[in-house]
Amino acid sequence: MTSEAMSDAISDTISDIMKSRPAKRTVVAVRVPLLLACLLLAPPALAQRLVVAGGAVTEMVYALGAQDQLIAVDDTSVWPPAARALPKIGYVRELPVEGIVSLRPDKVLVSADEAGPARTLRQLERVTTVVPITATNSPEGVLARAQQVAKETGRVEAGAALVAELQAAFARINERLPLAQPPRVLCLLSAGGHGVRLAGQDTKAQALLDSLGLPNAVRDQRGYRPLSSEALLALAPDMVIIAEARPGEFRADDWPALAMTPAGRAGRILVADSMLLLGFGPRLPEAMTQVLDVASGAGEADVEIEREGGMAWSR
Repeated sequence: MTSEAMSDAISDTISDIMKSRPAKRTVVAVRVPLLLACLLLAPPALAQRLVVAGGAVTEMVYALGAQDQLIAVDDTSVWPPAARALPKIGYVRELPVEGIVSLRPDKVLVSADEAGPARTLRQLERVTTVVPITATNSPEGVLARAQQVAKETGRVEAGAALVAELQAAFARINERLPLAQPPRVLCLLSAGGHGVRLAGQDTKAQALLDSLGLPNAVRDQRGYRPLSSEALLALAPDMVIIAEARPGEFRADDWPALAMTPAGRAGRILVADSMLLLGFGPRLPEAMTQVLDVASGAGEADVEIEREGGMAWSR
């Protein structure tokens, strides 16, 4: 018997008691303690069936310890490694209505600035609960995202602990800022078939730099644009951040001009996972620390330095 059924049974029993003759009330009433005992010993209700579209949101669910609620995630949900084993619903910007509905989710959490198309979300809202998770790309936005996901997964206490942990991590980073001589940073996104693109204004890469007070070497362009060797040399960045969609995707041999930039000559090149650097999830302090270590020249002995094509790579 489920908890709900037991509650109904108790209500019916109490109603019977009130309607019965006094002589029968004692006999009927003995059923109440038994039903109450069964109710207290009954297993808790099953956790909600949760579908998530957005890698950063999935990371937040795991950080809160709510991963037992997950039944499927999107293709950008690659961290932690356990998330890769979950059923996939496709690309976050091209979500399938039928595929998600067939999973019978109780709730769908979506990254507000990525999930789509809009018509898919509208159709999903007719059959289940769809919750857009805040998309502010900043340390403050990450704290708000943690609180929102904690509320939606019923992990409020874990959310408070995670927020406190993140606040402490951001405070430690802020103690190292601002840099006396911040380098001009070029952010590159290496994304498979899309090639290598440079990140201009109004991008998550720009938001990452803003969080550390670092100037973007690309000042007159918005969004992501294809990278050329000529542009690389003309920008002459002091530091380069390469966000890889998949490990090893960026090939230095294809970009010999990189070695001729100030960043290449100084070894100020950081290569890391794109979800770590640009996801704005619970790993943001780790991403900020890695960027800050390379930008400031501090902690180089603490990161692995690889030599490739005559350049030093921090991975």
